[in-house]
Amino acid sequence: MLSSKILVIYRIITVLLLSIPMAVNIYIKGDFVSSIVYVPLITLVFSGLAIFIDGKLEGLLKRGMVLPRFTLPRGNIHIKTANDIMV
Repeated sequence: MLSSKILVIYRIITVLLLSIPMAVNIYIKGDFVSSIVYVPLITLVFSGLAIFIDGKLEGLLKRGMVLPRFTLPRGNIHIKTANDIMV
């Protein structure tokens, strides 16, 4: 539950950060080269970085949920096998 909330918050923040280059270009009234070349390249780099971090964050949160569930089977420790009985 907490991990899904963390991912949603991260993705909302990422969408806001990805829209910053476009908003700055509109606010400053960027020229043709910055509108066609720089803004898409910056957005593409931010997108790649966000996808990389999202994958790492999702893996970390999933690993944190899965690892504590692994325990040693304690109920079968005292069961005798055929070698212990000397059949």
